[in-house]
Parts: sequence; structure tokens; C-alpha cells
Amino acid sequence: MTLKGTGSDHLPEGVTEHRDFQRRVWIVQRVAWFAFGLILASCLFGALGKGGYLSRALVETPQGTVDYPAISRWNAPDEIHIRFGPCDADCVFTADAAFLKGFLVEGIDPPPKAVTSKAGLIHYQFPGDPGMPIDVRFRLHTQSPGFHRIRVGIGEHVSAPLVLILP
Repeated sequence: MTLKGTGSDHLPEGVTEHRDFQRRVWIVQRVAWFAFGLILASCLFGALGKGGYLSRALVETPQGTVDYPAISRWNAPDEIHIRFGPCDADCVFTADAAFLKGFLVEGIDPPPKAVTSKAGLIHYQFPGDPGMPIDVRFRLHTQSPGFHRIRVGIGEHVSAPLVLILP
């Protein structure tokens, strides 16, 4: 075994240097590090599903707010949180049929006083309380992956956000 000079000359006799191959390995390694960094950052911000800033969205109306999943995972539990402001009359959460195509409603806490349908919209009525806000939770289960344009809101104030259900 002989060691000669500097650089590639340090290699033992019979061992050849594959500098081009090593550069390609380093490039692939750095691309993989960058890809894993993007995946981790996406997870931290909620771009891949439940939890994080990007995974939830809010519809605000004069009667209250609807906090719904903007990005969710297919076949996974999720939740819509509705906060009605203090009111004397019944509070109404409104959703459309597209909402039920994307989500299966597994439970509602507290249960609605009545559920009606009119002009393609489903209205969930809850008794109002003039003294304090009312919190309602819809426990959901996602049904099909893809983009879903749903219409949700409180009373007559309905918006049509886009919800992404990832496979």
C-alpha cells in the first residue's frame, strides 16, 4: 500500500477516485434534505392536514364565527366549531349539500333544536341565549379526498370556502 502526494494521490494503490459520481451523490443528498425540510415546514404550518395555521379557516359574520377545517385528511375525524354571539332568537348554522358530500356529521354538541332544509341549504337551529355566547361543535369524518367548495355560515350570511381533503 502506497500513499502519494495530496488530493487523489492519498488513495491506496488500486483504489480509483470517482469524483463525478461523488458529486452526483452529494447533489441527490442535498435535494433530499431540501425536500424533507419542505415536508417538515409544511407539517409545522398545517399544510398537510390537522393542526397548524394553514389547516383551519374562519368565517366571521355579525352573529358569530365558524371555525372549519381548510385542509383535512381523508377518512380522519375533524371538527367545526361555531360560536354564536348572545342573541334572543334562535341561532342558525347553515351548510349546503356539498358540505355533506365532503364530511359525514358524526355528532353535534349540543344537539340542534331543529334541522330544516330550504333552497338547497340545511339550517341547524340552536336556542339563543341573550346573556352569553353559545359554542357548538360538529364532529365530522371526512368522506372523499379532493377539493370541495362548501357553503357554510350563520343565518343568512353564507360564504363558499374551498376545503382540501388530502388522501
